[in-house]
Amino acid sequence: MCGIAGIIGNFEISDLETIKIALRHRGPDRQSSFKKNEFCFMHSLLKIMDLSDQSVQPMVDESTGNVIIFNGSIYNYKDLKKNYFIRDKFKSKTDTEILLKMYQKFGLNFLNYLKGMYAFAIFDKKKNKIFIFRDKFGIKPLFYFSKLSYLIFASEIKVLLKNKIVKNSVEVNYKKVVEFIGHRHLNGSSSTLIKNIKVLNPGNFIEYDLKLKKFDIIKFDFKKDQKYQKKDNYYFENIFKESLDYLTITEHKKIACLLSGGLDSSLLSIILNSQNNDKEIHTFSSILNQPNVENKNIQKLVNDYKFKQHFIYEDSVNFFEDHLKTIKDMDQPTPDASSTLHNVLCRKVAENGFKVLFTGNGGDENFFGYPLHAYGYLANILQRGKFKSYLNKLFIFKKLYKNKNIFLRSLKELISVDVLNIVKAYQLKSRVNHLNTDTNRYSINFYQKLSNDIFKNIVLNYNSHWGLQSFLDYEDKNSMAYGIECRVPFLYDDIEEFSINTRLDSHFENGPKSILRNHSKLPNYIKNQPKFAFAANLQGYLIKDKNKIKEKIYYDFKDIPLIENKKLIKLQDEEPNNDIFFRTYSYGLWYNSVFKDI
Repeated sequence: MCGIAGIIGNFEISDLETIKIALRHRGPDRQSSFKKNEFCFMHSLLKIMDLSDQSVQPMVDESTGNVIIFNGSIYNYKDLKKNYFIRDKFKSKTDTEILLKMYQKFGLNFLNYLKGMYAFAIFDKKKNKIFIFRDKFGIKPLFYFSKLSYLIFASEIKVLLKNKIVKNSVEVNYKKVVEFIGHRHLNGSSSTLIKNIKVLNPGNFIEYDLKLKKFDIIKFDFKKDQKYQKKDNYYFENIFKESLDYLTITEHKKIACLLSGGLDSSLLSIILNSQNNDKEIHTFSSILNQPNVENKNIQKLVNDYKFKQHFIYEDSVNFFEDHLKTIKDMDQPTPDASSTLHNVLCRKVAENGFKVLFTGNGGDENFFGYPLHAYGYLANILQRGKFKSYLNKLFIFKKLYKNKNIFLRSLKELISVDVLNIVKAYQLKSRVNHLNTDTNRYSINFYQKLSNDIFKNIVLNYNSHWGLQSFLDYEDKNSMAYGIECRVPFLYDDIEEFSINTRLDSHFENGPKSILRNHSKLPNYIKNQPKFAFAANLQGYLIKDKNKIKEKIYYDFKDIPLIENKKLIKLQDEEPNNDIFFRTYSYGLWYNSVFKDI
């Protein structure tokens, strides 16, 4: 895990130094660069796979002259080395060197062989082209700015803003601000809160022709693996074990794992701890003053499985200051308190000497754990005319969703996306009426029509812009702020392929995420519980820091576009609107952190 950046076009030596400094937190072990007349690559190294100096990047393939800068981990790199380069000599033990070899052997099709998370750039000397790739899940970030033939890319927006051309061109994307405050959507499209800075979407790559001085963005067509097509759902236990064997490949001897007490992180912690792979496993948790069911499970798990456990407690968190830092680390506002608590947990992980951190992210997306997945599945059953099956599943789901009207919510998903978006548009207007803007100027759709299948459309919306991309983004930024590599086993390629090839009814056999619930190592007190949000008491922090926040708004929010101070301070006193207030306040803090020095 590292930080990467590159400039294609005219650059100054001072650009390199400024950018390397901005990247340093992502890779404190070494900063290096590669320069040619038409471009330069910069790299900040965090040693994970190879702790020697042979892992330094940019790395040059001496046989071809190709150059790579790489951020991420290729978990199957040892298999690739054994299968295709058994007689080749290598100067390092890194996955980076394997990428150069794979590109030389297979060309662009090499992406089909990779299992892992990545964002990297390769200069192809023979073709005189630069290729910039991002993994299909979007685990590793990649942002870019372009102006005519000039292109600059980096792992983080703050790095791009160190460049003079970028800095002089930025302006707020007000449509994204309104969408964030009203719907909490930030990530999931190529646009960001800064109009001129874009995201390279997951599974896409940039092909820049240095001779023609132009580039194209291409979506790579990943091949589908059919090897799990005929496996039953209990085969998941073998796949999960094998996947963790790959994901625990690192030269570091200690591994941290976040433990919330929920289904995903509990299963992950239990299996990691039981098979350990010669690693010392520690768990890290956030504890509320008034714990919910998941939070209460943490101590049970620690006692039952003898975890080496570390805690942060609600009252020990200086939320006001930690929130300010989190916004700077993330380069964007926070939708709720959870991303700040995640940042504090990452700091705790780093303070205890860990460089590799596991999380349960992706479990809800690949195994359908959100309530809307359940509603969509029920609507899917009704659409197929299976009314008896619908009533049976409704009875099972009610046990997990006692406070939700599952019947009405499932019927709602039968309504067309166009009608649902009209309803959401009215909802958006009511949520942002405290802003100084006319929402009629913006066309914002909550639902995207990505599939004609009701359930599949919900899945694709979650994965593209409702949640997953935001979660992955803040996990990357928060962990890398402290020089930690964050790994997400539930998004490993083999696990995704298994999930895709498993019958939908098997996923909901005894409730959402049945594949995980049925794991033999999971205790009953985890199997039979509903889903809860990340343990973070937003309301408690808003009450505790009320005067500090009000003072911040009064003195520092006077010239922030869209915000009227008096309306925002009034909104602060409306408890039912805590979420809307907090997102607006976070936007103001973000605006000041980015634009006050420009």
